[in-house]
Amino acid sequence: MSDSYVCPCCGGASDFSSNKCPYCGSLLLPQGTGYGGSTGSLAQQIADMEAKAVKTPNDGKLQYALGEAYHRAGEYVKAEQALEKAAALSPKESKIPYLLAWNTGIRTGWECAKVGKYADRAIALDPQFLPAQAMKLLSTAAQMYIFGGRSDYDAVIETLNKARELDPENTYIYMYASTVYEEAFQRKDAIAVLKRAVEMALKDLAPAKEDSRVFARLGYLYFRDGQIEEAKKYLDKALNLDPDNNTVRQMKKSM
Repeated sequence: MSDSYVCPCCGGASDFSSNKCPYCGSLLLPQGTGYGGSTGSLAQQIADMEAKAVKTPNDGKLQYALGEAYHRAGEYVKAEQALEKAAALSPKESKIPYLLAWNTGIRTGWECAKVGKYADRAIALDPQFLPAQAMKLLSTAAQMYIFGGRSDYDAVIETLNKARELDPENTYIYMYASTVYEEAFQRKDAIAVLKRAVEMALKDLAPAKEDSRVFARLGYLYFRDGQIEEAKKYLDKALNLDPDNNTVRQMKKSM
């Protein structure tokens, strides 16, 4: 196995001394036999793992790595399929249902019942798994917000704050809180929590296009707040992550 790994997010080389890229902070694919040390683009890494999966279909670690790679590439359906295989092959690994919850939340919305179910599976396997507990609370808050008539913003924010205490590095807890604050006409609070989200966006498991949405959202909020230069700065960062986002491009042109 190679003793180095090229981060698919920034291209930096890692020696596996950490489970995160030393340059951009992105979580690295799990180290394993043959596939953990793959080099090259994310697409090439996926192709390599797909080929290995044909030969070793009962390798749970490989299926997990493939599921995470699909997720990073924005191929959420394939990610779910690979991760479900990984869960069947490695039923005691709490990180697998946790990633399934993350993948489902980004794909279908955090209010989706499957997010909470996957989080519950992770918690059942590891009751001390704080990020999974936070994911469950994020899903609960989203359901309160979407299905509760949006009548009690304080209760939703309180639930999100509890989630944030359990997992202060979950970008989407802050992202969701900003949406609630904005609808409750608390724009300063919306901007404050979203600034925290952009600090972490490039370090999480979400694809670049999803990270772009976080920067674009902050740019939009600054625009609504009359802070045009700050708005342009974050819209530029959004376009760097997703150059094909015409909505962001048009928003910037309108300023």
